[in-house]
Amino acid sequence: MTRLRAALFALSLSAVPAAAQVVGSTPDKSPYRDLTWKQSVALFAGGFDTGRDEANVGPQPGWLAGVRYDLRLGGPVSLVGRLSSGPTSRRVILPLKPPASRFAGNQDSQLLAADLGIALNLTGQKSWHRVVPVLSGGVGMVSDFKGNPDAGGYRFGTQFMFTWGMGVRYQTNGRLEPRLDFTNYLWQLRYPAEFRQSPSDGSKPVVTGGKAPWMGNHLWSLGLAYQLFR
Repeated sequence: MTRLRAALFALSLSAVPAAAQVVGSTPDKSPYRDLTWKQSVALFAGGFDTGRDEANVGPQPGWLAGVRYDLRLGGPVSLVGRLSSGPTSRRVILPLKPPASRFAGNQDSQLLAADLGIALNLTGQKSWHRVVPVLSGGVGMVSDFKGNPDAGGYRFGTQFMFTWGMGVRYQTNGRLEPRLDFTNYLWQLRYPAEFRQSPSDGSKPVVTGGKAPWMGNHLWSLGLAYQLFR
């Protein structure tokens, strides 16, 4: 009987580590994976849905393509720099003519946007089932590089802008990492004084609201990053 008790006691002790291994997840089965790369360079492109201003003379919808650089500052926080460009057009309005004859055609232009900001991984310095949700925000400049006003006196020119957005990164086993991003570019449109003047026929002016409205402009983009330095 004594030998039987000793054997049962030894068997119970050997079962304790095995039972402990069942609780929780082993490293190879955990849904979390470490993000080890410190920098990345990515190309991205997507549809650009510009805001509709009251006068409808701002940049029209189109697409943007560009490059971004991410540098991990510490933990889940990264510094992000982006440079993007794309073709667009603007409506030219002759403000002192009656509404029926104000539209003078479209003017082609090229937008260039540059911004610098911070990105935050919501899952920390790990991915969850290879997915990394991200929030971001920053500041920058946007320009169409046209120095002279159009025939109606309006010029988009160079504007300061705020940016904010969200995205999803997908962690692979290699250096390449696909991502999907939504970014809101927020800038002002400044109308010339003529846009608030009534034409000679007494009809309404082009603009009756704020002098310099802030417009949200939305970019949905797909990107592919190449990661550098562990």
